[in-house]
Amino acid sequence: ALEQEQGFAVTGRRMSSEPTCEILAEAAGDSQPRKILVLVATDRIGHGDDVLGGKLMANFLATLAEMGGELWRLVLVNAGVKLAIDGSDILSTIQALDREPTQILVCGTCLNHFGILEQKRVGETTNMLDIVTAMQLADKVITVT
Repeated sequence: ALEQEQGFAVTGRRMSSEPTCEILAEAAGDSQPRKILVLVATDRIGHGDDVLGGKLMANFLATLAEMGGELWRLVLVNAGVKLAIDGSDILSTIQALDREPTQILVCGTCLNHFGILEQKRVGETTNMLDIVTAMQLADKVITVT
């Protein structure tokens, strides 16, 4: 018998001497990609050596491209907004991520605080309501502080 329901199909034949078994996992294939949101709240990773921290952030953001369609939102807040402006060593990496299905959200309050709103070159300037809503809708949130 073949039954198809909620994105998976089960095919089987019950033998009278065989006990009934449970389906433990959904078949791969038709499932939607997960919505992963990456929240970046700094312009470097770690504390101590700022040059090393900048290199680690550059490598981290470059590696995000390997997530494919699962990277749904990249959200830049606090010092993370400095990555999206003129003169950022990582600007081209972030610009490469700014394509479907990924959306870049950049905190407007943060840009104004640092006086760099006019220097932003990638992403959508947004507010905390949009950021919190995106976090709520995401299947998974990864935070870099």
